[in-house]
Amino acid sequence: MQRSLKPELMDDPSISGPVLDKFHRDLNRVHKLLGSYPTIEKFIRKDDRPVESVIDIGCGGGALLRYLRKQLHVKVTGIDTKPGHTNDIPIIAANAITDPLPAADVAVSSFVSHHLTHEENIALIKNVSRSCRRFIILDLIRHPMPLWLFTIFICPLIGHEAAVDGRQSVRRAYTPEEFKEMVQEAIKGTSATFATDIPPLLSRQVMDIRF
Repeated sequence: MQRSLKPELMDDPSISGPVLDKFHRDLNRVHKLLGSYPTIEKFIRKDDRPVESVIDIGCGGGALLRYLRKQLHVKVTGIDTKPGHTNDIPIIAANAITDPLPAADVAVSSFVSHHLTHEENIALIKNVSRSCRRFIILDLIRHPMPLWLFTIFICPLIGHEAAVDGRQSVRRAYTPEEFKEMVQEAIKGTSATFATDIPPLLSRQVMDIRF
């Protein structure tokens, strides 16, 4: 399955306000259906040191951070080039690939990597390593099985625009082999290590990088 480079509707700079908020609500519903938030929580809990602060790269409306703050009682900060509307989660409007990031124990990102090029993903990992000791990346897998499962079971439960974007997200995602190559290139020459986690139905992949 060849990787599609066609942009998603959500990537359109003109998408803002109520339309953007609806995208974030639908995306939050997708995360709940896929169990993304408990998965990230589980990985954070496996840290060998206390985790007191977390930043979320591409946080959108801050739903993941809201969940982690409640479950783990950690200080949370969001980073997004186009942050959603929120009053209870501090969000910094910044480009996490190039801009300095706030210091934190752990950085997380969910459904972000497929929006980035090979080079941008490498630059993002390197940038995160300057301010965090760990980076947990969750994203989709480019494969016919998750595309079929998403179409049958999730698309009917979300808005039309989010359903179209979700299918395109799978087509834009990286295979586990491609993702490993990016991580290896990003940490080459350092003492960093990483581990991967992929469920049987290929619904997502996790790259757990420790710097």
